[in-house]
Amino acid sequence: MATDYEQLMEDLRTGKRESLSVDPADFMAFHEAYMGYEYRKRIIGMADLDGHVVYHFDKDGKATN
Repeated sequence: MATDYEQLMEDLRTGKRESLSVDPADFMAFHEAYMGYEYRKRIIGMADLDGHVVYHFDKDGKATN
């Protein structure tokens, strides 16, 4: 079953999640959902080791990380 990245991003926006980690193998699936997400400009990613990216929602102009 495919990961529902749109729902995970919505969970970031609503505060149900603090972060979202995306593995390099899953990045293209995430990116497709990200490009269609209404609040994508507030989803901030920070690169981690080995190509992993951890995303947070920027609340009121302040990143939650």
